[in-house]
Amino acid sequence: MRRAVLFDVLGTLFSLEPLQKKLRAPALEAWFERLLHSATSLTLAGEFEPFADLAEATLKTTIAKLGLKQDPKAVLEALKQLPPDPAADAAFERLERANMLIGVLTNGGEKQTRQLLEAAGLLDRVAEIVSVEEVELYKPHPAVYKHAAERLGVEPKGVTLIAAHAWDVVGAKRAGLDAVWVDRLEREWPFPRGKPRSRVAHDLVEAAELAAAKG
Repeated sequence: MRRAVLFDVLGTLFSLEPLQKKLRAPALEAWFERLLHSATSLTLAGEFEPFADLAEATLKTTIAKLGLKQDPKAVLEALKQLPPDPAADAAFERLERANMLIGVLTNGGEKQTRQLLEAAGLLDRVAEIVSVEEVELYKPHPAVYKHAAERLGVEPKGVTLIAAHAWDVVGAKRAGLDAVWVDRLEREWPFPRGKPRSRVAHDLVEAAELAAAKG
C-alpha cells in the first residue's frame, strides 16, 4: 500500500520562536487558543473565514483583552517568516529514504504556506500543500484529513499525520489516518482518552522514524 506523511505546519514543521519575541509566551498561547477556538466555532456554525483574517481579528482581541501595547502588524509579519524546525531536514530525509510521499496540511492559507516552505528550502520536497481553504472547514474536522488523503492519492489508513497538537491527532485518527503526536509543546496529553501511547515522539526525526517504520 502506498504510504504518505502529512505534517502540520504552525508549531510542528515551523517554529513559533519569532512570535515569542513579539509576544511573551502567555500572550502567544492566549492568542493561539483564541484563534483555534474561533476557527472551531466557525466550523461548528457552518461558516468560514480565511486564516489570515481570523488571525488578525483574534490577535487584536487578545492584545486588547490583555492590555498589551504590541503592534498587531509586526506580530502578523513575524507569522509569515517562521523558520523550519531544526530537525525538519533530517525528518524529510528519513521519510524520503522510506519512499514515502510528503505533504503538509494546514489551517493556514496555501499561499502563505508555500512561501514558508520555499524560504526553508523544503518546497520541492513536498508533494502536496493542502489548506483547509479548499474545503472551508478548519481542523480538526475529520473531512479535512480525508480531503488531504485524497489529494495525496493515498488511502487514509496509509497516511500518517505528524503534529505537535493533540487536537490535530484526535481529528486525524477520527478520519481513519494514523498519527504521531510530537509532545515537545504540550508535554502531557490533554484529553482523558485517546493517548496514542507508542505513537508519541519527542522531535520530528523520531516522529518520522515512527511513521516510516509503520507497516
